[in-house]
Amino acid sequence: MSAAASHTSAEWQLVRGAPIPGTQLPKVYAQTVDGEFSTVLRSPAAQPILAPFATALSAGSEPNWAAANVAVPKDKVDDALCVAVSALHAFIQLNWTGPNVDMNAVSLLRHAAPQEFPLRSADDGDVDATLEQTVHNASIEYLTLRGEPAYHLCTAPFLLVVALRTFDAIPNSLESLPWWRLRVQSVHRRILDEPVLISDALMNAHEALEKKLVERGANWRSLAARASLERALALQRTGFDRDASELMVTAARASGLVYELTGAPGKRTRYQKEDKMQLVLLAESLEAAADSTDDKGESRATHESESGWQPTIDPEKQTAHQPATYSLNDDTLLEQTAFTATSGAGTHTQLQHLDPGQQPPLAVTDQCILLALCLNIHNTQPLHGLTAAEMTAFVERVAAHPLNWSVHTMALLLRARLESTRTRTVERSTLQLQALIDQMPSSDSSVRERLRFFHSLELPARWSMQAELAQRFTSLGVLRSALEIYEKIELWEDVVHCLGLLGRQTEGIEIVADLLEGRKVEADVKVQQRRLQANHNPGVRLAAARAAKLWCLRGDLEPTQAERLYSRAWEVSGATSSRAARSLGGYYFARQDYSKAAEWLQRAVRINALYSRSWFMLGCAFMRLEQWVEGAAAFRKCTVIEDSDGESWNNLASCYLHMHDGEVARIDHVLDTVAEEDEDAVGDDASSDASSDAGSAMSVSTLAASDATVGAATLDSGIEVESAPRVSRTPFSHLELAYRALGVALKYNHESWKMWSNYMHVSIDIGYFAEAARALQRTVEIRARELQRSTSANENTSIVDIAVLSRLVDAVVRSPANDDTVSPNDGIGLYPTVRRLFDDTLLQLRSTDAQVLQAYAKLLFWRGEYRLMLDTRIKSFRFGVGSANNDAITTDKEAWLHAVAELRDLTDLLSNLGSREEADGMVMPDWRFQARTLVRGLMSRTRDSFEDEPEWDELVTLLDELRS
Repeated sequence: MSAAASHTSAEWQLVRGAPIPGTQLPKVYAQTVDGEFSTVLRSPAAQPILAPFATALSAGSEPNWAAANVAVPKDKVDDALCVAVSALHAFIQLNWTGPNVDMNAVSLLRHAAPQEFPLRSADDGDVDATLEQTVHNASIEYLTLRGEPAYHLCTAPFLLVVALRTFDAIPNSLESLPWWRLRVQSVHRRILDEPVLISDALMNAHEALEKKLVERGANWRSLAARASLERALALQRTGFDRDASELMVTAARASGLVYELTGAPGKRTRYQKEDKMQLVLLAESLEAAADSTDDKGESRATHESESGWQPTIDPEKQTAHQPATYSLNDDTLLEQTAFTATSGAGTHTQLQHLDPGQQPPLAVTDQCILLALCLNIHNTQPLHGLTAAEMTAFVERVAAHPLNWSVHTMALLLRARLESTRTRTVERSTLQLQALIDQMPSSDSSVRERLRFFHSLELPARWSMQAELAQRFTSLGVLRSALEIYEKIELWEDVVHCLGLLGRQTEGIEIVADLLEGRKVEADVKVQQRRLQANHNPGVRLAAARAAKLWCLRGDLEPTQAERLYSRAWEVSGATSSRAARSLGGYYFARQDYSKAAEWLQRAVRINALYSRSWFMLGCAFMRLEQWVEGAAAFRKCTVIEDSDGESWNNLASCYLHMHDGEVARIDHVLDTVAEEDEDAVGDDASSDASSDAGSAMSVSTLAASDATVGAATLDSGIEVESAPRVSRTPFSHLELAYRALGVALKYNHESWKMWSNYMHVSIDIGYFAEAARALQRTVEIRARELQRSTSANENTSIVDIAVLSRLVDAVVRSPANDDTVSPNDGIGLYPTVRRLFDDTLLQLRSTDAQVLQAYAKLLFWRGEYRLMLDTRIKSFRFGVGSANNDAITTDKEAWLHAVAELRDLTDLLSNLGSREEADGMVMPDWRFQARTLVRGLMSRTRDSFEDEPEWDELVTLLDELRS
């Protein structure tokens, strides 16, 4: 095993983020691990890397970082790695973890290449400030990727540019290089306005590295777990939650973490007398408290606060070098669940020895895994009280033992989010969130501790946490405070929304117009504008990406001018704004111009393919154009991005049913065509390609596009799948595909009777009669509930598909009742399912539906239950053609003749079966009386209308026969 393949090598200690006791790191590695980033970036090792950037800066007023010729010789790989990591971690320190540090890009460049800068003068302060702003603007432009701009107020974006270019230039001889490239690309995407995919090539390289680490044994266990976890988080950020979940489980297995969500008796309130089962996460690491920081402190003894019933920071409950934690101090709720059992009630595994209230500390890596699993629960399960309870159990297990600053910050943040929806905890939630924001600039813990597990967490950037606090204020109705925060961090879309809630919509429109026309400037151009004005130069223009975003926002606010404003955004962006394309697609879709809508939506998804609603709307447009293959391709893409979108699965099934034989193969060709046009660019992580996206506009869901998408869902999510005649011409393979797609759709839209109806028809045509019976049952139940809630419902509204019901009964009765062959889809095997359908649902909800009763009688006749069958047939006649509400038989001869024919059949049944002797007596002793009553009733109602008809004599004869 080479030196690099030793877990104690400098390369892997750098990945780990902390030195291994008893080892000696080279100086530049030690400085990087200890967080001395400024020293590393000013060292001789950094000069050859930073010098090309200084040259690019001196070459013109708008430097092009893509043109900087960054090269790393093979004998300088270690130095370049440390410089790249220092630049990356300095950027993270300034924007995520803190503490604050003075890191001036121009100063770094001047130090690296002083020959590229003019001699200093008395006005150097003004010149450097202007250059600093130029570097900032060029860096933001460079970091724009696939039409998604970087956040314009992030601190020192040039450091991230340096990290990206340097990692790209380092030769592949470093074994850990795929891991660092994944880290830097993940950080890059975390500052974009919307998610962008990471290339498959990079993800595959990282996956190969994971496998190597797993194969190397126990010493590599922690690194293998972190590698899987970081790739899982990268997938989770782009919406691939299922793949991420599997990787998190893999990380837990690699780390040796054992965990189980179970129940244990305990109390949650101060006045609770009886123990109730409480949800608890039992978890145990292979090595307790492994990877914990060296500068942690011990928790002091806890006691009840004397500060009254309000959230406070109790000094006695704090842990040294960890974020301040607010105590709840509620008059009812306990600070934490008081468990009264020494083991989980339902636990029969290796964790049964754990006391739920006194569990041992976990390894910090395992804490990160549990927090990631907690987020995965949130992403993959519906918003529900049980979901929140599960997440709370994960958070409490981690928060109980503060071992690392960043990990404990993430645990407190998740707890604050979970508590924001409960009246008794919302105050602590808001105060805790504010405290987490305030702590970032402080120096209460080391840089190394804060950064060590950063890549294994989903810790938000500073501005994201401020935006989250503003959202919390908005939910509490504290709109002015929220508005102040949004204005400070310059999230103009949220500013406009907040002004709308305050009834100041006009002011929101004016703000956007002022930004576009230069009457109002953003903070990142104010200094530059002042310098240029002092030199009598023209004013500073908005960056193309920012301007395109604002034009789209203005189009949202001025619907009468929307088309012109969205088109202007597209022009300003240089045809790179996915948001502008989406907005125009939504605009044309709402106006039923589906050809133009499809054209613009295709442009949008080529720029950024991660917007599932754009794919959904595109699929709906293709359906309206009857381009079923293209529609299926779009909906397939929807289900890949968001597999829980039941509407997309439903519409995919509908496309399958409309397609001709052999057309399914074309779907892959359509997707391949799109991939050839945009896949490489979407996932391209090379810096040169990143620079080609400079000037692209931001992609955020616009109001117009959102409205159009909602409309699309209303129009298309319930598309009916008729069983005939179209489905009868559908190839069987397509029916199978549609059946599977609808099955998935129902997992996520279980209460949609239209989807159940579609599933029912396809199941019938494919021969899955048991599933069709289940679908018919669900359809009737859901529709019956909707009718009960509806104020305009008609009691006679048909909610039972009689054609399907008849086919189900026919599938049973076409086989002999004593047939030994048992199949769930016909004969005796299907009978129990169909019988339950009648007994449990149809006869309970539609007991007066004549057609339902006739179908039931047919089933009973096959079963040999003649007495019940005759009763059912009599009811079906009385509720059907013989009903007092059926006036047609007194005025319409055809209706009367139909009633006579049905009565004749019924009397024949009564005659043939009513007198039959069975073990418990005659089937129907009063069958003659029942038959005479039916005949007399029909004759008395129709005598005046049809007494002169020839068929009347048949009724007279029939009545005479029944009297004899």
